[in-house]
Amino acid sequence: MERHGAWRPLADTFDLLPQAAEVKNIQGTCWLGKLRVGNKLLAIVFNLFISRITQAALRQSPAVSQLPRRSLLNQVTQQRSYVVDPKRDNGGDFTLTRNKYQSVLKEEFPLELGGSLPEVTIDWEQWGDCSLPGDRTILVLPSFSHSSHAASNRDDPRPGWWENMIGPGKAINTSYFRVICPSVLGSPFGATSPLTINPLTGEKYKASFPQLTPADMARCHAKILDDLGIDSVHTVIGASMGGIQALEFAAQFPDRLDRLVGLACTHQTTPGTVAFRRVQRRAILADPQYKDGNYTPGVPLEGMKVARELGMTCYRSREEFDARFDWNPTGPMHFKTTTFEVESYMDYQANKFARLYDPNCYLLLSKAMDLTNLGRNALNLAEGTSRISADTLIIGIKQDLLIPIQEQRNLVNILQSYGHNAQLVEVDSKFGHDAMFNGQMQRDVFSPLVREYIEEQLANILPHEQHRYSSL
Repeated sequence: MERHGAWRPLADTFDLLPQAAEVKNIQGTCWLGKLRVGNKLLAIVFNLFISRITQAALRQSPAVSQLPRRSLLNQVTQQRSYVVDPKRDNGGDFTLTRNKYQSVLKEEFPLELGGSLPEVTIDWEQWGDCSLPGDRTILVLPSFSHSSHAASNRDDPRPGWWENMIGPGKAINTSYFRVICPSVLGSPFGATSPLTINPLTGEKYKASFPQLTPADMARCHAKILDDLGIDSVHTVIGASMGGIQALEFAAQFPDRLDRLVGLACTHQTTPGTVAFRRVQRRAILADPQYKDGNYTPGVPLEGMKVARELGMTCYRSREEFDARFDWNPTGPMHFKTTTFEVESYMDYQANKFARLYDPNCYLLLSKAMDLTNLGRNALNLAEGTSRISADTLIIGIKQDLLIPIQEQRNLVNILQSYGHNAQLVEVDSKFGHDAMFNGQMQRDVFSPLVREYIEEQLANILPHEQHRYSSL
């Protein structure tokens, strides 16, 4: 690990949380996802038992229509309702008894490349004490493949995609900070996207959805903060596409954050990365079942599988694959068959992704990442990047094939040349670009780096505070 700039390492390390069973409760119905029960009869009885308990709890919960709303962004829909504690109700707007929200922006949302969306809907989640002010709030921004569920909470106990980074005593410490994570505009996971209904036509957007850029995503995040009454936050943090959004947010709204943390991100996409993503998009567009964006819902496209397999070769590293998989054939040795262990792994990843991700959303966000350019509405790239005035920590991965480490070096060099406080930490990892989503890397490498940087200025305050609701 190499550090560029003043740095003092943090010695703390954190244990992995136990992987909870995936239990999803919606309107009294229960499904067991990852809980392995050998006896089928026992599983049926257990499901019935949980379902009855859930129904009873919902009968005692307040109706969604009774929950508090704000004027512009209306919080509707939550997976589980909890009785509001009036002693902890913050002015009738938000309470510490809820984590999951859906916000609707009932006004036209203009886009950077032209056009607009008549309205925008965004799911978002929060952790920690929501009565904390903006200077004790952290905004977490998801990557390409992730939703607002960055970590487990009361409304959704499933482990999140940054489970080892968010929580009491972790890098993003909910004992001391309020944490907010919104879904990404254009994502199939809880946001206005090609999957949603265009209110002007009454039909799904599909391939007619206007092209977005990371700048649009950043402005959408700012809109949510506006209606929450948050003028500025302590830290904005993201990895990969989340880091790109964080850079855009910091450049557009330099007075709305104190600290910026970006992992494996870039200020301008390079031609090499554009070429890679183009091949992924062509695999989808060339699939006869894509049908110009009017494909059959729920039917995985072969083009999506090819795009994902190509991605896996770039998101990871040869070092990991060569060490992880058997070098000898494990199946029939014919060109039409799966012969090697690594091929079985690629099949699994491709099939899983194609079932979960929408092709039009994939094409939209893939192109959006290619359009990353902080210099688009500036004199040049350096001037546009220099608009970031927040203290900045950039973490790059030397084995990253998708966003090479040189791009993070260039980014930090620009910020430092303009006199800004920017640091670069270079990390070695055989997991390549995906290292920031690897549980062990989160716990052992990224958590200590991020936690110390975020809490650096609060060292004299945090040890003396106690928050009863930090586990939310």
